[in-house]
Amino acid sequence: MKYRTLGRTGLQVSEVGFGGAGIGHVWGPTTDEECIRAVQRALHLGINFFDTSPMYGGGRSEENLGKGLAGQRQEAIIATKVRLQQEDDRSSGDNMVSAVRNSVEQSLARLGTDYVDIIQVHHQVGAERGQYVAAVGPPPRYALLLNKEDCLALGEAMKQVAREGKVRFIGITAWDGDRRAVSEILTSGLFDTAQILYNLLNRTAVSVPPPGFDNQDQGQSLPIAQANQVGVIGIRSHAAGALADRLDRETAPDTEVGRDHARAQAIRPLLAEHYLTLSQAALRFCLDNSDIATTAPGFKSIAEVEEAAACSDLPSFPEEILRQLENAYSRRFAI
Repeated sequence: MKYRTLGRTGLQVSEVGFGGAGIGHVWGPTTDEECIRAVQRALHLGINFFDTSPMYGGGRSEENLGKGLAGQRQEAIIATKVRLQQEDDRSSGDNMVSAVRNSVEQSLARLGTDYVDIIQVHHQVGAERGQYVAAVGPPPRYALLLNKEDCLALGEAMKQVAREGKVRFIGITAWDGDRRAVSEILTSGLFDTAQILYNLLNRTAVSVPPPGFDNQDQGQSLPIAQANQVGVIGIRSHAAGALADRLDRETAPDTEVGRDHARAQAIRPLLAEHYLTLSQAALRFCLDNSDIATTAPGFKSIAEVEEAAACSDLPSFPEEILRQLENAYSRRFAI
């Protein structure tokens, strides 16, 4: 396993991280026992960055992560998240601080630790306040859509809780939001880390979208983060499971995952000579971007962890393959 520096935090994180949604039973079937073993196996293979959230399985992800790291907490870097639950939480600075403190204390209890390394804003940020669908359900669940001012105020509240010694650094989930608001937040100097979407099917974190692009435009946020020494955590490396030879759950063809999976199959022949599986190719593509400190796919089994960890030693994409992929991307994979 290779390690990189997470921006101005100075933390040395494994280039392959561990996304915690799967161990909260969000991505396909698994068991708590398998989730705990997956965490233990990841640590054994040198993965030291673990990203989770109270929202993943209603705290189940944090509980399984805590059990998997039991007795080895000092070997891990833990990042979790904070989400305001009601409108009153953002009505005043004191309310925000109280909400953040309560969320962190509950996370610490589930994780079985007395501190976390990073807490992150777990909200979409828009041009204006509102609501958005945070989980499709059924039934669908909604979360508060923050504007830039809300997000910065929440960051200040997180900083205050960090000064109490239970948190080391603060971050933001900087994807699927208003481009201008996200850019201004990244340049504010307030946040230490940012989660940014980047994968074979969506490169808008580093370049303008091609004609007909129909995914989330990341607004070239990665170089903005880099310029401001914000440590970048790569997410959605496998496009919610679409960048795989087979889907691990039933998905209709007209959904985003179904559509992206069809596109992924179109580029599979370009990669077959160099990579055994499409999921390996998807992760290696992200690892080839040195501006991303750690890429954290969602895991729910030992097999997934082992396949991902092995990508750290795989060869980088050949230049000719990169050119062919770029051509396919510019045509929205009409190959």
